[in-house]
Amino acid sequence: MPDKTRTPAHSLKGLFLTALVFLFSAICSFAQKPSGVYDIRLDCSDWFKYQNSKHFGDFAVGRLVYLKKYSWGKLVTIDSAVVNKKGIVSFKGLVYPLDLSKDQNNLFTSGQYQIYHPHWEKVNNFFYSPSNGGNFKETFVLYEGSNNGGNKYLQNGEVWRKKPRRDKYGPENDIYLHSCQLMDSVSEYGRMGYSPNFQVLLQKAKKEAPNSLAAIYLSFKVRDLGAGAEDRMADIADERLYYTEFGKQILDIFLDKFKLSTESVRNMAIDYLMENRYLTDPKMRAATAMECFRRYSSSIVMGCEGSAVYVAEKYIIGNNDISEKDRAEAAWFDTVNKGTLVGAKAPELNLKDTAGVERSVSEMMGDYSIIYFYSDDCNHCKVETPRFLEFLDNYKFSPLNVMTVYTGTDANAWKEYVKENFATINPFVNWLHVADIDRESKFPVDYGVVSTPKMFLLDHSLRIKGRGILTPTLKIMLDDEELKAKQAVDYLSVIFPRELSYPEDVETELRKHSVDQIAEGTAGNIESFRELIRHTYMFLMNSDLYPDQEAAAYTGEKYICGMREKWEDTVFVHNVCDAVSAYNKNKLGSKATNLMLYDVAGFPIELLSPEGEYKVLVFYKTTCGVCTEMLPKLFEIWNKYRRAASFTAIYVGQDETAWRKYLAQHENFMVWRQLWDKDALAGLAKKYDIETTPHIYIIDPEDIVIAKDIDTADLEEALKIICNK
Repeated sequence: MPDKTRTPAHSLKGLFLTALVFLFSAICSFAQKPSGVYDIRLDCSDWFKYQNSKHFGDFAVGRLVYLKKYSWGKLVTIDSAVVNKKGIVSFKGLVYPLDLSKDQNNLFTSGQYQIYHPHWEKVNNFFYSPSNGGNFKETFVLYEGSNNGGNKYLQNGEVWRKKPRRDKYGPENDIYLHSCQLMDSVSEYGRMGYSPNFQVLLQKAKKEAPNSLAAIYLSFKVRDLGAGAEDRMADIADERLYYTEFGKQILDIFLDKFKLSTESVRNMAIDYLMENRYLTDPKMRAATAMECFRRYSSSIVMGCEGSAVYVAEKYIIGNNDISEKDRAEAAWFDTVNKGTLVGAKAPELNLKDTAGVERSVSEMMGDYSIIYFYSDDCNHCKVETPRFLEFLDNYKFSPLNVMTVYTGTDANAWKEYVKENFATINPFVNWLHVADIDRESKFPVDYGVVSTPKMFLLDHSLRIKGRGILTPTLKIMLDDEELKAKQAVDYLSVIFPRELSYPEDVETELRKHSVDQIAEGTAGNIESFRELIRHTYMFLMNSDLYPDQEAAAYTGEKYICGMREKWEDTVFVHNVCDAVSAYNKNKLGSKATNLMLYDVAGFPIELLSPEGEYKVLVFYKTTCGVCTEMLPKLFEIWNKYRRAASFTAIYVGQDETAWRKYLAQHENFMVWRQLWDKDALAGLAKKYDIETTPHIYIIDPEDIVIAKDIDTADLEEALKIICNK
């Protein structure tokens, strides 16, 4: 049946439009002097024979076909033509020298081209590189049919076609079409570089078309998996690649090599690329910079956004060779991401809680903290919040601080959401619910909150370890941290064994020496130093062995309190310094400090009287639940060993009324001597470690401290030994 979609009138109209396009291109480029002409033909005559009618099929007479040009991975139409009565599509126009400083998207220059049919899409690709005065002539023969007739066909894309007739400037595309045929014959695309036929074709390209785009393309395909990134520097910088599809592919492969590297390595690769001596053309540099930015800004690999910020600040934002739109895109990304990159200190966040009290991120000092941004009307939050809460309900690794930040402005909806969605009794989780109902802060910019939910994981120094993560990733990261902590304990258990091989004083010096070696071994890496010294201090501090406790105090004094400038976690340093100071008060083996305190009758009595016997000192507070729970067991021990040692209970508070009431309530247990530092005149807090209660000391007859900070089980065991002496 005849095709009525095209008529002679349509053909004339198509020719007229083609002439207009050609004229418009010539007018727009009058300032640019052409270097030659192009004459590109697509011969569809064999197609007519196959279809048995020149009025039938996709390439019937009068059908419109386009000539498109690649522009950094995109296609731009530069010419169009219709199928004539002989079955020929003819594209003719002017060839221009390549000049990336001018907009040449609509001009025929060096580059990669595609003959395009609206139905078939790509008919075929071909390349043009300047030669013989800049003229370009090529003919492609289109044929589709059975491949069983014994003829040799070349396959490219979706179409079968005969070998192109070799016109004067044909070797480049002849080589390219042969490469397409070989690609289809290689079962594994990545192994084409090992194919002998490819190697032969590559040698042919280097000989017959040594500086052509087809030769670069073939070389790129052969070595795309095996070559080092450095080998492609000249290729990446070749300005002709701007008008090809594979120029962007080469750059993509280069950048993919570094996406799993550290940020510093990625940034070095970007510098190596951008400062490449071959990359001199401003437009090519601009395209390369934007490709680096977009590749890393859109990467799903956490940490790549740091490299996106790096390239935006160094190569894009102030670069006038880059379009204003692209610079604005990079500047916005930089604004909303720079402050929350992995490894950066979390921006301060001062928002009000449900009671209207202002709270801040700095309150969340601990092993790990989470900031969770959400909204009550966010569908993704309705999925993520229950999953997040389920994880927190089962979390047992270490104390975890969670700051939930409501991003809406409805106070009632916020409080209702908190009540319904964040109810957990896990003692390991410390909650802090805040919001900016009146929009008084700029948290959306500081934390880049353009959508919810958005979650950040912070370490003990409030540095960002994870950004934009969801609960499954959070679990993986915390599991990984738990594994690292266990590995650190295993490592330290070898260095500081639980069994002592030498006398305590010798073991103490050996363990201090081991601490020095750990510090020296990590001196060149501040992060490793902080992490390992922190683990070392905590490991030794939690030990019951005297040499370990001495080594812990040594670690705290020398490498934490003595090197405050190296530590960002000021709360940790403050706590360590307080703990070391408390530990050094009345150290084991030292003479205990005697003080003048007061009994319940108001009479002054010496703490270390009577002389010449063992003394048990129990420091407590009336508000200390553990102290109260301990009383029955303490009474039992006193009743059993009261002939071996005297017991004194020392109240460390200043509320006399509360103290007397407490004594009256527990008079059945507290039958031993009761003292307190009335009005803090004796300076008890400066002489004894009473920061935490209960705190139990054992003093020998010479007033030497032989035990401190022990529990009732240790006390009973020590008194048993004393009785058996």
